[in-house]
Amino acid sequence: MMHNLNDLKSKIEQVISEAKDLISLFKREISDPQKSLQAAKEIESTVERMKKQGLPVPEELNRLKLQLTISHQENEEMSVLYGNFLDTLLNLTSSDAPLTGKDRRRKSVKSNQRKPPDYEKPLGTKGYSNLEDYLIPVIKLMWKGQNHKEAFRQIAKKLDVRYNTVSAQCTRALGLTTDEFVAKVQSRTILDLIESKYSNQYQIIRSELKR
Repeated sequence: MMHNLNDLKSKIEQVISEAKDLISLFKREISDPQKSLQAAKEIESTVERMKKQGLPVPEELNRLKLQLTISHQENEEMSVLYGNFLDTLLNLTSSDAPLTGKDRRRKSVKSNQRKPPDYEKPLGTKGYSNLEDYLIPVIKLMWKGQNHKEAFRQIAKKLDVRYNTVSAQCTRALGLTTDEFVAKVQSRTILDLIESKYSNQYQIIRSELKR
């Protein structure tokens, strides 16, 4: 029995070490999404000015713009992956596990306590698409008159994920604060941002979110 316990301890230490390594990797690889997006916009503006002036656009400038766009998309995908990883860890730690006598009493007391009206259980992400499953549905609801909190809550319920997950997919994943996201949705300039971020899904955006 002692031998099995030692093996279990070693496995736990290994898992914890690997989890820490992954978190460190994510933190190293994820950069500020706003910087690459802003740089791509500046290059795009420069290209447009040159075209209007009838000047030839250097191929290197087009390549740099493409590289920045790809880098921004990869960075956002990495951010979403990191969020999914953390949500999965949280979901695993909140799953049912053997309880000690003290834990059972504590759980019993908590179950009898009334939950606040805005209580939301922790739920893991399900590998949904940032654009099609989060952004487009939320924007549609907000354009129909719902405020962002109502829209986030409705999509969270529909996808069986946490409210904070929907919020992060619509704000942090775009490099925006909640206020900035709301303002862009209301002014409909959100279309320019997501068309730039998801240029390869332009037709989906246009068909789902007509101006």
